Amino acid sequence: MARYSPERKEAILKKLLPPHNLTVAEVAREEGIAVQTLYHWRDKARKEGRPVPGKTLT
Repeated sequence: MARYSPERKEAILKKLLPPHNLTVAEVAREEGIAVQTLYHWRDKARKEGRPVPGKTLT
């Protein structure tokens, strides 16, 4: 299992935001990361209050 630094995770998640606006599937394919891993990173970032795409959970 590959380990990613917090900085690398942040850079990967930024591809989901403008100006890139890539889908999770596109980023996963491009980076060689499982889609579920990106969803996990995105959800964790959302809970930490960082900007991420997708519906806000209430």
